[in-house]
Amino acid sequence: MASSTASLYSDVDAEITQLLPELVAFRRDLHAHPELAYQEVRTAGKVIEVLRGIPGLDLRIAVAGTGIVATLGAHLPGPTVALRADMDALPMEEQSGVAYASKHPGVAHACGHDGHTTMLLGAVQILAAHRDELAGPVTFIFQPAEEGGAGGQRMTAEGALENPRVAAIFGLHNMPAAETEVGQICLCPGAAMAGTATFTITLQGKGGHAAAPHLGIDPIYIGSQVVSGLQGIVSRSTDPIASVVISVTQFHAGSAYNVIPDQAVLRGTFRALDEVVLENTGRRIAERAEAIARAFGATAEVVIHPGYPVLRNHSATDALFREVVTSIGRKEDYREVPPIMGGEDFAYFQQAVPGTYWFLPARPAGQLDVPFCHHPAYDFNDAILADGIRIHVELGRRFARLWRG
Repeated sequence: MASSTASLYSDVDAEITQLLPELVAFRRDLHAHPELAYQEVRTAGKVIEVLRGIPGLDLRIAVAGTGIVATLGAHLPGPTVALRADMDALPMEEQSGVAYASKHPGVAHACGHDGHTTMLLGAVQILAAHRDELAGPVTFIFQPAEEGGAGGQRMTAEGALENPRVAAIFGLHNMPAAETEVGQICLCPGAAMAGTATFTITLQGKGGHAAAPHLGIDPIYIGSQVVSGLQGIVSRSTDPIASVVISVTQFHAGSAYNVIPDQAVLRGTFRALDEVVLENTGRRIAERAEAIARAFGATAEVVIHPGYPVLRNHSATDALFREVVTSIGRKEDYREVPPIMGGEDFAYFQQAVPGTYWFLPARPAGQLDVPFCHHPAYDFNDAILADGIRIHVELGRRFARLWRG
């Protein structure tokens, strides 16, 4: 940021530090009461309770079911920036051992959305106290159903980026990866997260006695050939420079030791950093499974289920993000990281407006064995709350004066 504008902004670090104990307690309460996609009723209620105590905040609730859209400074003339956090948990058991572990069997905040929600809520509180420093509106999006429910798509369709019209959007995800550590601020320019899809392959053979396999058509054996054959799509049918992952994650067949079943069902996922490669991969999965089944006298029915689009960071918002990080004296902490093959429905917002999705490292320095997101032992690292709030705040209050999109 130019030095002429530096004096516009007060130092908020002390205010964030003062707010942290309350926010840590809030985050751990959310962690203990996780809710699945579109079921975030308690979570949304807790967020709304805080937001309703902030004067001058325009509030919309029940967007996309349980989503919340809050706008600060809606009357301001400058361009509007949106900041987004996801609220939902995962359908899995928690094994973290923390005192505030999930109280809901089979549901866990194993991806850190409790932390993302808390950081954005803290940013609302800090920015509201500094509303006189804003040149344009700031919209805060608390989104349901990131974990497979496409909540970002629904929120976009239901007007989360309108009234006022959002010019650009920013979001973040914690990153407990071994290659990064707490204190860093990370960005992957361009294609940052993969487009995703899933598949179901139903192999129809001919069952029989396990002692006479020659009299039947064994779908389990054929399925094993399909599993192997699908990996050849990556290694022998795709440009080696392109990033593609195919994973067969389910194989269901049979009910007895001595019976060859009639049918086997394979399920899995595929993902790529390019839309054309993703589409071609789905077509090749179907072609290869059908051809392998046919070669053994069986049939294959293949159903492709589209997932999330490629998450593609925009060059203009990437540049502004780097400028903000530099302007607050964090240039030395900035790192560029490679893409991640996980999917993220923040991509739907980016299809509507320019946007940047960045990463906040969560691994303590010197601690290598840190559970990654979606691991049963994962827990969000409260030590990164302050950095997440600070970057949200600075994007919010500096955006309108910096945006050249």
